Formats: sequence, C-alpha cells, structure tokens
Amino acid sequence: MKEQKIRKELTQVRELLADLFQSGLTNIPESLVARLSQEETFVRQYGMEWLSDRLHELTEGLKARRHIFEDINADELVALFCRIEGFVEEGIRQSSLDEAGIRIGQKDWKQEE
Repeated sequence: MKEQKIRKELTQVRELLADLFQSGLTNIPESLVARLSQEETFVRQYGMEWLSDRLHELTEGLKARRHIFEDINADELVALFCRIEGFVEEGIRQSSLDEAGIRIGQKDWKQEE
C-alpha cells in the first residue's frame, strides 16, 4: 500500500511539473506556487527529503522570477526542473516495480499454502 501512495504522490508532482512547464516557468500563477509548496510538504511526509528540498528550491526560484522585470538567463532553474522531473519519473517507475513485486510475492505465497 505504501508503494501505491508514493506513486500517487509522485504522479501528482509530475502533473504539477507539467502545469509549470506549460506556463514556461515565467509568470507562474499563485495557485501553482501554492500547490508546489503543498507538494513539498507531502513528499517530505513520505520520507522523500531530496525531492522536498528540490521542490523548495524550485518554489523559491520561481517566486524570485516573479519580481524581475528583465529577461534573465534561467539555465539553473531549468536544470533544477529537469533534475526534479527525472527523479519523479524514476520514482514512479520504481514504485510501480515495487508494487508489482509485492503482488507477485503475495500471489506466490498464497499458492504455497
């Protein structure tokens, strides 16, 4: 069950990242910033501290960009976004494999009885 919850949470982060990507990482609506902060808290509760810390960095970077009037180079912000995206995709894949392994193990165990 834990694997399902983790996969669901990571999927929600992936959906949030898609929304951020569509915004172009500029002029992010306050609702997306709030969702990002909320996800930061949720993933920390599941023990994903690295992801929580990176989401915090992303949130702060996006907030800082809201107050800049000139077009600046956002390479660091984009690189951070890509690292988070890669982590989330790998986490979803791994949690799916873990869940499948548990189901197979339970099925084998029941057959042995």
